[in-house]
Amino acid sequence: MGESAPLGTHPDDALLQNHGQHKSPRGSRSSCIPKHAKEQHTSPTASRSACSSKGDDGAATSKKKSPLGDRELTAGEAASSVCDGGNAARPPRISGSDAQSKSFAQFLGGQLGCDSQWPLHDGPTASELQQRREGIYNFFQVPLNLEPFLMFGYLACLESFVQQLTFLPLRMASALLALVRWRSPSLTQKRDLLRGLLILLSWFVLLRYDMSQAYHNVRNQSTMKLYVVFNVLEIFDKLCSSFGQDILESLYRAGRKRSTWGMILDFVIAFVYINLHTLVLFYQSVALNVAVNSHNNVLLTLLISNNFTELKANVFKRCESENLFQVSCSDAVERFQLSVYLLLVLIEKLVQTKDWSTKRLQDFGISLLSVYVSELFIDWIKHAFITKFNRIRPDVYSKFMHILCCDTVANMQWAGGGADEPLAAVSSRMGFVPIPLLCLVLRVSGNDVWPLMQLRHWSGWLMALLLWLSLCALKVFISIVLLGFACLRSELSSSMRAPGEGKKLNLEGVGRFTLYGKQIV
Repeated sequence: MGESAPLGTHPDDALLQNHGQHKSPRGSRSSCIPKHAKEQHTSPTASRSACSSKGDDGAATSKKKSPLGDRELTAGEAASSVCDGGNAARPPRISGSDAQSKSFAQFLGGQLGCDSQWPLHDGPTASELQQRREGIYNFFQVPLNLEPFLMFGYLACLESFVQQLTFLPLRMASALLALVRWRSPSLTQKRDLLRGLLILLSWFVLLRYDMSQAYHNVRNQSTMKLYVVFNVLEIFDKLCSSFGQDILESLYRAGRKRSTWGMILDFVIAFVYINLHTLVLFYQSVALNVAVNSHNNVLLTLLISNNFTELKANVFKRCESENLFQVSCSDAVERFQLSVYLLLVLIEKLVQTKDWSTKRLQDFGISLLSVYVSELFIDWIKHAFITKFNRIRPDVYSKFMHILCCDTVANMQWAGGGADEPLAAVSSRMGFVPIPLLCLVLRVSGNDVWPLMQLRHWSGWLMALLLWLSLCALKVFISIVLLGFACLRSELSSSMRAPGEGKKLNLEGVGRFTLYGKQIV
């Protein structure tokens, strides 16, 4: 028999001491104890005992407590945690059937909402909930803040358009009277003469185009081709508008610095541009006329769905406040152009249709109204999602209106209160060119409306005079309202603005066709 163990020593400890004297080829059994476990258990005898006899029945309980409860771990459980690398103690084992039944019961109770102890996921904080709630409220406040700005831009475009029909002929007559008296015309009178000459020549050229032939050419196209035609015409309209502003400004501002041949060259370029742009608008109105008069409503549906491409092009991209200002200006101009197109379609329908029944009139009114209302809803949805995704507050549209009002007031102050076109700066910033649209209206009116006015009788001339005087009154009324509103808004904004608030939004030099960031609207 071997040597007996000393008194007070555990038999397993003696066995470990014998193994420590004779080196094992696989290394010492004490190597299974991690370094941090050795530091926690100061007694080497207790550590070796924990590794060799995990579940010894005679072992005392450890001081370490289980993280899953208040009970103290036994020596076997403590040794198991030490040999596992010092990890947290495992929960007590239960049979597999009990575990499955308990887990299924908890899962089913959680799905039915009966288990109050089922853990819930971490939800948003109170500040995040408040931010989301504010975003929802701002989403529905966008139309209320957007419409005043669009209405101001719409009226500015209308004033600039009616200006060419009412006061431009009077100014041209004044300039011609100065030439007859052998007086040198001013720069403003030269600009009026050039503008009037461009309008008359373009109108004379456009009268050669047959609108009925263009109507049937567009109507005979397939639906897919019409979809392409709508998008191409819209793109060319924006390109012509951005390029036409530079052409006309270079022609009007040349003055005495330009030679005679240089003025002629600028005039020819402007004449070609106006004809091309008017043709683009002409085919846009023809396509709208075809869509409204279609009996199966396929083209009308196509025209309305075409607005969703605009929604896709603007919503799902990064948009700063400056880009949102460009989008808003573009929407105001497009809304005014759509109103003119619908008016021309109505004139064409009234001229061509002799017998109007209640059913026919109702169907035609619903078609016109659906086109315009769809444009309104697309604008609201587009701006609502742009402000939501980019976290822009709806009151930014009031700042946009303040910018346009400041442009109006600055133009009046620069001209000494007697500006010939006080809203010209607003139209220029919004990217609206009224001459091509005016040539289109004159072409449709001269070809369809003018022969019906019976100018051989004095009543026809009286009707034309009353119509012109009504447009003059409308122009004066819109100018007074917009100028008064701009001055009042500018004064109120200046008095109520907090210090440093005006520096947050800088739109100096930012127009509809100005490159800002990575996009031009």
